[in-house]
Amino acid sequence: MSNAAAFAGFWSRNFPDLNCPPVPEQLSELGLTAQMAMQSDAPELYTAMFAGKSGYRLPADVSARLESGQLVPGDAEVLRAAGLEVQAQQCERLRQAQTDQAMADHIAHSRAVYEQEMERTSAWQEMGVLARMAHEPMSPQQIAANRRRYGISE
Repeated sequence: MSNAAAFAGFWSRNFPDLNCPPVPEQLSELGLTAQMAMQSDAPELYTAMFAGKSGYRLPADVSARLESGQLVPGDAEVLRAAGLEVQAQQCERLRQAQTDQAMADHIAHSRAVYEQEMERTSAWQEMGVLARMAHEPMSPQQIAANRRRYGISE
């Protein structure tokens, strides 16, 4: 599909009450609302129409990662500045996936710690007084303090 047909379809979906303008050659020919709608609704069209036209040059490391297909989450901002919306959104999805995985790992770790603590608490509650005392022997300071308190000599 040509950019003109894709743009006309995009415009009719997003701005049905407005007349369709000519196909923009520069990003500045679109209003901010239309730019944002195209970035979110039709990122492929945005990239096809405006990539490389802003005069922004990618840093060499980002360019190399783009060519090798190994973009990182931090590349989204510079890719967006260069008009590469599809790739910028790919970086943002990668960032979100990494954040989600880190959160899931943290939750799993917290759950494991909680379950261990619950097992320890349950085991402690099931013990009798003597068993509890055997599991937590008194320190020498506690023994000396109790001997003084109760008047017991060594």
